[in-house]
Amino acid sequence: MKTILKIVVLILMLSSCNNNKAQQSGSIIENIDAKTFKEFVDAGNGIILDVRTPYEVSDGYIDNASTINLYDDDFIAKINLIQKDKQIYVYCKSGPRSSKAAELLRKNGFSKVYNLKGGIDEWKNKGFPIVKPDIIIDEKIQQITLTDFKNLLSTNKLLLVDFHTLWCVPCRKMVPIVDGIEAQYKDKVVVMRIDVDNSKEVGKAYSIQGVPVFILFKNGKEIWKHNGLISEEELRKQIEENL
Repeated sequence: MKTILKIVVLILMLSSCNNNKAQQSGSIIENIDAKTFKEFVDAGNGIILDVRTPYEVSDGYIDNASTINLYDDDFIAKINLIQKDKQIYVYCKSGPRSSKAAELLRKNGFSKVYNLKGGIDEWKNKGFPIVKPDIIIDEKIQQITLTDFKNLLSTNKLLLVDFHTLWCVPCRKMVPIVDGIEAQYKDKVVVMRIDVDNSKEVGKAYSIQGVPVFILFKNGKEIWKHNGLISEEELRKQIEENL
């Protein structure tokens, strides 16, 4: 009888759901406190995702957070533009929305998702810093149709395309680098920054996943592609090698 009881207890332990961690098909969602969340954020190994409304974000957010409203109709499409090989640190106001977002992230192929228990409310209760958003204005980002884009490929110059979104913090970090490249090679290279959110046909045609994505075209053909952040030196090297 004792042996049977031990087996039953073992089965229950193995099948029980841990309140802090849910694992399925190689993916993990872990609910972590504000102190641990801050340690992860400060390490800089992942992507911070704020899933609150723009009105809530305007009151302050965790520095370097990408912002995608959970209630956006295209929330799934937008999260699928985030690099899936990165850890995701997700939060909302108090926790419930980010829990839903974490599950959606898991279902869409993100293997390591960390959810802030208590949300940004708990973050602020601990005295951790928040920042106020700047107005995001990018006069160079373009919306373009697939037809118009293909027409641009007829240029006899090297074409560097930065596939980008306004909500993506890594994308915004690359702006000064890309603008510097454009200024340096203005007579030899055409540089474009394309808004993937509003140029979906182009993004689909070139399999854009995990913005930012950089592609070099020469004589109308794709000759080099890079997903994610890249140094100015490496970007310049690719251009020099293909001029």
